[in-house]
Amino acid sequence: MIIKLKAMTKQKINFLALLTFSCAIFNNAKAQVYSIESFDGTNAKINLNYTLFSKRLKVSYLNDILFLSDYTGTREVHVLNKRFLQIVYGVRGGSGLDLRNTIILSVSKSKINVAMLVTSYAGAVSEDKEDLYKLKLGMTGNDKSNYKLSVNVHYEHKTKLHPKTNYNKNGQVSLSFDPSQNIFYSTHKNINQSFIINNLKTQQSDKQKVSGTLPVIVLGRNSYYYIKGEWYGSGYEDNLFKAYYK
Repeated sequence: MIIKLKAMTKQKINFLALLTFSCAIFNNAKAQVYSIESFDGTNAKINLNYTLFSKRLKVSYLNDILFLSDYTGTREVHVLNKRFLQIVYGVRGGSGLDLRNTIILSVSKSKINVAMLVTSYAGAVSEDKEDLYKLKLGMTGNDKSNYKLSVNVHYEHKTKLHPKTNYNKNGQVSLSFDPSQNIFYSTHKNINQSFIINNLKTQQSDKQKVSGTLPVIVLGRNSYYYIKGEWYGSGYEDNLFKAYYK
């Protein structure tokens, strides 16, 4: 009996060791490195690393780290005009809902800058209807004085029960570049309002007063506010949410 127990214990240890080794291989396979040119003129290597079951993507450059929350997988990664890294990734949604975000990053003074973070795809399918929202981005320009983002905004709604309400729409939005803050924006808006803001680190919400003229991205029905160096999306009523943290 003692011999059998020892054999079983050894098998468990071997299994755990194999599982740990497999997880390590999987995690390393998820690590990727992309090179862009920083605004200081140096070569910047940005690391993307996903830890199994963490539900967040780690983005790092030197000692600077940010995390993308509710992460479900990277869909696309592109280097834009040498100085920007575009990451399209899936985020957790509800039943029948496929969500993706697009984040555009740059590097300046050894820090990662979030130039933009928006919902770029939302597909909802139910028993009687389908809804689709998606963005297509294109960048022009070769320096801080003339960078532009052209965004095609597509809306689609289909239902068999009420076919007269079906539509298929496209719109075009041009985003300018703020060279002092290294962000893209569509307009500025004067804000004097209290918002409920969720803290991703503490998972707690509190009400904060926001006032001043802020850079804003407006893409169809979705709006994003640049507040104290961070991008926030607008939610229901007076809620603001942030999809990343440092």
